[in-house]
Amino acid sequence: RSKRGCWTCRIRHRKCDEGHPFCKECDNRNIHCHGYGPRPSWLDNEEQVRAELSLVKRAVKHNARQLSKGANSRTGPQQRNISSKPQQDAVAVAGPEQALWASCPSQEMRYREAELIMLYLDYIFPIQYPYYTDNPELGGRGWLFWLLLNNRPLRQASMTLAALYQRTKFARGTEYMEAELIEYHTTALSAMRHALSANEGNLALDEGGRLITFISSGCCLISFEILQGGSLSWQTHLDALTTVVSKLGPMFIGLDPTPREQSGSPTEQTTPPHGTTLSPIWRGMMYAKRFEFTKLLWFEILSTASTGVPPRLPYRQWLDSEEILMADFVGCENWVMRVIGDLSMIQVGGECNTPGERRESLLRLEKPPVSHYISRVFATGALVLLYVILSSTRPSEASIYAAVASVISELQQAPSDVSLRGVVWSICIA
Repeated sequence: RSKRGCWTCRIRHRKCDEGHPFCKECDNRNIHCHGYGPRPSWLDNEEQVRAELSLVKRAVKHNARQLSKGANSRTGPQQRNISSKPQQDAVAVAGPEQALWASCPSQEMRYREAELIMLYLDYIFPIQYPYYTDNPELGGRGWLFWLLLNNRPLRQASMTLAALYQRTKFARGTEYMEAELIEYHTTALSAMRHALSANEGNLALDEGGRLITFISSGCCLISFEILQGGSLSWQTHLDALTTVVSKLGPMFIGLDPTPREQSGSPTEQTTPPHGTTLSPIWRGMMYAKRFEFTKLLWFEILSTASTGVPPRLPYRQWLDSEEILMADFVGCENWVMRVIGDLSMIQVGGECNTPGERRESLLRLEKPPVSHYISRVFATGALVLLYVILSSTRPSEASIYAAVASVISELQQAPSDVSLRGVVWSICIA
């Protein structure tokens, strides 16, 4: 076997004809060909390799079943090759430097993608972020729609989430939808890996579309793993995101006053030319950047508090900045999220404010609402977590039952038009 075969054939231990742009071994079986570029970083992770092999095997079995049913019996070899090529093109765009909106094999498939994108925008996004409020001055969620159109990894990840939601919500678990879900998920993972491996050295230094692409698609895949009930896979995505983002400097999200000459697609140009007014695209990218960093910090703080590991991101520095306003996107004030992050540090013995100082901060709950109902719910949840930590060293001071009662009281006082989807963490802690 040639050592220069595509990466898919190498992990499958198959002979590769080294055809370009796709080898026949992958093309004939309608599986994703990972191409002949640099060695992907995911090959160094045995768990990720096994997961990739599992997806490939399922796709091969599905293709074999279709062939056995005579799905292609009315199509000649030449016609099959012609029709399979655009299908391969649709799933094999490797990275952001290539075509962002890949060609689809049929108008029906293009309609299906549009259907899934609108399903994500209209139904899934409001479920994920029930306290997010559109800003009409900035064009509502136009920035999100624009990212979906120009960001292939995010688009594939969002369609994966939409397909899973549709199959689960409406019990439409047909064999076709299963194969569709596998294809979208495999392509999204591949796009993520290429984004990371191709820019591993400078992705954290990028202030443009590549970094937003990486974070947005990664967070979408985290939501996918959680929605389908995965307890471990989401941590792999979060680890990859925090590893890259933790390398960012203090000006990670602010306006870069130094103009730079850039080329390429608009997703790579976030700093406006010197002496020009701010374009709508640039404003939208800045808004998207704040949203993605806020969302990642939200995932990071709540996951570390739940799993007992210290936060890896500089959460205090971020939450003290004027660029991160958690309440705008997730409905919880910055000071409450900082409390929860500090409690994660206490759990692992990290340096933090003393328990007395933290309790004094939390005593503000006895006063009128800080600014937002959601902040009170999370603050009472943080109080429960604090008392759980204290119970091991100062049992007499740990009024856990009273703290749990505070959470229940805040939930009962919730206005009827306030969704409780976004306060699941506090409910679970209590």
